[in-house]
Amino acid sequence: MKSRFVFIPLLFVLLAALSSACGGTMQASKARSRGLINRGYIVPAEDVRVAEYLNYYGQRFPEPTSGEPLALDVRVGNTLVAPENGKVWVQVGLQAAQPDAGRRTPLNLALVLDRSGSMGETDKMSYLKQSLEVFLHSLRPDDIVSIVAYSDQAEVLLPAQPVGDGSWIRETIQRLQPQGWTNLHAGLMLGFAEVEKNFDIRRNNRVLLLTDGIANRGVTDPRRIAEDAKAYNDRGIYLSTIGLGVSLDDNLLHTLAQQGHGAYHFIDSWQEMDRVFREEADGLVEKIARDITITLASEAGDLTYVVGYEEQPPARGVQVQMMDMGVGDSQALLALFQMRTVRKPVTVARITLTYTDVFGQRQRSETRTVIVAPGAADVDPLADVEVRRNAAIVQSARALKRIDFLFTDGRYAEARDLARQMESDLREMAALTGDAQMVEDADLFRRYQITLSEALGETQRDEPARSSAPLAPGQPQRWGPAITPVPSLPSITVE
Repeated sequence: MKSRFVFIPLLFVLLAALSSACGGTMQASKARSRGLINRGYIVPAEDVRVAEYLNYYGQRFPEPTSGEPLALDVRVGNTLVAPENGKVWVQVGLQAAQPDAGRRTPLNLALVLDRSGSMGETDKMSYLKQSLEVFLHSLRPDDIVSIVAYSDQAEVLLPAQPVGDGSWIRETIQRLQPQGWTNLHAGLMLGFAEVEKNFDIRRNNRVLLLTDGIANRGVTDPRRIAEDAKAYNDRGIYLSTIGLGVSLDDNLLHTLAQQGHGAYHFIDSWQEMDRVFREEADGLVEKIARDITITLASEAGDLTYVVGYEEQPPARGVQVQMMDMGVGDSQALLALFQMRTVRKPVTVARITLTYTDVFGQRQRSETRTVIVAPGAADVDPLADVEVRRNAAIVQSARALKRIDFLFTDGRYAEARDLARQMESDLREMAALTGDAQMVEDADLFRRYQITLSEALGETQRDEPARSSAPLAPGQPQRWGPAITPVPSLPSITVE
């Protein structure tokens, strides 16, 4: 991912690669990794976008109040820090308002559906039809919808028209049959053209692209496809993408959705497809906040890590460009600050959220400060259960990238040992948080060990997982057992 550096007067770095919460923005990386591992593949490091991986997971951030589109939540790994050379983890959470049927912008939507021959594999087409049935329930009679299908060529199955009772959409979808190759470019351009016919600034003008393959007919160059799509994005027609199966151009679908101010989901199972269409339908098509920026301005500490950015960030602060957010979406951002000497309560950093309120058509801003106090020399910087959980998720994503490197280098035993360590860590986290997702992730790393053991010509052997008692941080907990906060150690001051 590209980065851009700006001086204003702090040194900031724009991280355009960061993406969303388990909510609707970008969350394909986690599902794709899971799909590859369950099929016995090694996950390519380039497919693991760490911030996107984190934002697949459910969070428990507070809902917005007073009619605001977004709520800002700032949390630290521990309100205490070692007096010398201590570390402070800072978590920034964003939560978008839940769907409000009375406020949703009318749609001008093109459904662009892959009906190439590979869509006939493993019941993909039947899953697609069932999921679109669910999606239809999120449409309103006055929404404008068109349906484009593509294989060797692209075809407008139904030109843009009001949904009405939706029966015509249902009948058209049920007639879809897989055949031929994948002319993704032709289908995408035809979808954009259908939306453009009824372009209306008062509507949400958007294309929803679904594919299970790599473009192999017509224009196949990913850069050309992205450039042609961006021309429509720049005119106000946006794009969300959904990928099915393991044989697709993950980077292209991510790029298309990112530049198209949309969401990118990867479907690795019927359950995931149902979740995306049932739970994410509103967020897929309805954006309520754009141009979202989180500024991390260092005060007493030096910034040393920002999730999703693999280089060393500027110590004095960074400006992170987050993904656009739809209704119900959430995003999480983790950062690590290195302290020098702490003898009294100090301000570690100032956190500022700025964004465009899509409904209100105005800029909003909010600033908070992060304060810590000196503690023992061996204080745990990840004593907070919630921050510890999200740091563990980040670590598991980084482990996947490392495993690919080790495997490619022929260091199979090291790769397997790392997968075993991650399984153990995630089972410990599951015991600490009571989060069923952590158990599923631990099981996933157990499945990964089987693949890695096979590369060694061995069978997987069982080893007991570690467990530990919950730690007692100094702020109210939203995960794990209830812990009484320590009143004398405030973590955040709202400005």
